[in-house]
Amino acid sequence: MVRRRLIFTLGLLTAFAALFSGFILWRIGVPLQIDVNEAWNGWQVDRLLSGQPLYPEANALIINNYPPLSFYIIGLVRPLFENAIVAGRWISLASVILIALTIYLSARHLEAGKWAASMGAFWFIATMTRFFGEYAGMNDPNLLALAVMAAGFVVFLRSTSRSTLYIAFTLMMLAGIIKHNIVAMPFSALLLLWLANRGRAIEIALYCAVIIGLLSLALFEYYGLAFFQQLLMAREVSFFRPLQRIGRLQFILPVLIFWFIWLKSAPPSKSKRVTSVLVMASFAVNELALTGAGVANNAQFELVFATGLCLSVIVGDLQGRFASIGRIRFDVGLALLWVMAARFLLWPALDPYLLVVSSSYRADITEKAAIMQSEIERVRAISGPVNCTIRSVCYLAGKEFVFDDFAMNQRIKTRHASEASIRAEAERLGIQFVAIREEARWRSP
Repeated sequence: MVRRRLIFTLGLLTAFAALFSGFILWRIGVPLQIDVNEAWNGWQVDRLLSGQPLYPEANALIINNYPPLSFYIIGLVRPLFENAIVAGRWISLASVILIALTIYLSARHLEAGKWAASMGAFWFIATMTRFFGEYAGMNDPNLLALAVMAAGFVVFLRSTSRSTLYIAFTLMMLAGIIKHNIVAMPFSALLLLWLANRGRAIEIALYCAVIIGLLSLALFEYYGLAFFQQLLMAREVSFFRPLQRIGRLQFILPVLIFWFIWLKSAPPSKSKRVTSVLVMASFAVNELALTGAGVANNAQFELVFATGLCLSVIVGDLQGRFASIGRIRFDVGLALLWVMAARFLLWPALDPYLLVVSSSYRADITEKAAIMQSEIERVRAISGPVNCTIRSVCYLAGKEFVFDDFAMNQRIKTRHASEASIRAEAERLGIQFVAIREEARWRSP
């Protein structure tokens, strides 16, 4: 019975993952702007390839507060694609698949069965492409960094020697040069190592400290002080923001509730220890990161990874177990499967379904793409520097990156600059601010 349940649910999750990721795959070729970061990342790649400074001076009207490696990676594959935005979209979607594979490998090491481990992997793909479609298949390095970090975490879990531990933590530090906000996994790995072997944990911590110090010196030597000035950009902080965004936990909360139920009755085990440390660390990092202005759902991705791993290690164990709420007695494992499936079905975003069944939906996207192209041509005809309300239009029109609205807004709010001084500098540079039709921005119906 347990095996039949798992096979049926795995088939359902596979169908969800195929449908939702198929939609993301189709959207890669749609030129509409998914997120403001798409053009921002594309500009950084183009600046690198054209020989311009990757990290501008502190008083510039543009910023680059990301580590450099992702720009080199996209720059390397850029000639294979239409532009850097499309290249980044492909890398992002491929990263989702790679992260799912690391969940499978991690779960198998924690003695989850093949069906259960596969379920966590396909749940991750379906969750990312269904609920976090603004990042999955979007030109941003966060998922690429998470894929490399998760690969390091797998190597750590499966490590049987001192050398593989060094490989694991080296991969995790490499991920930090792609995107520097993924810290729950290396922290969890170090804490788990401390619980198992304190001497080795101290050794690895010292190794990481030395490597990070050497990397910092190398980055300073190559990019100068501007690298650190940009990385530490002025940002408004609010401790109420995590509470305002608490609702975004709804996508993983159903699985975590069943994981809590499993924790109460599960005997001590490596899977219990690993998932507990990883969930707590990921939750803490998510909440802390959300205090910064501009931090979006990407802060939650390590927690989504942890939840997928939790699902893998509990789903088989919970089948056939019964619990009671008042007078109602229910099969916990069956409830988990139904709640998980219902969560995907009840989310109101209908794009993946409409793409399949609605010709008017497809015609509407084609019409918006035509409007996007006309806006690109309009901006291309404007001489001089231009800042568009929808950045991708300026990027695809071949305009250079000349003004960062978010960064300038943060400088004003944190009192690092005045609105008048920023306006005066923009006027001195001759920047023209152009409003773009909203049809050029991707929006779900």
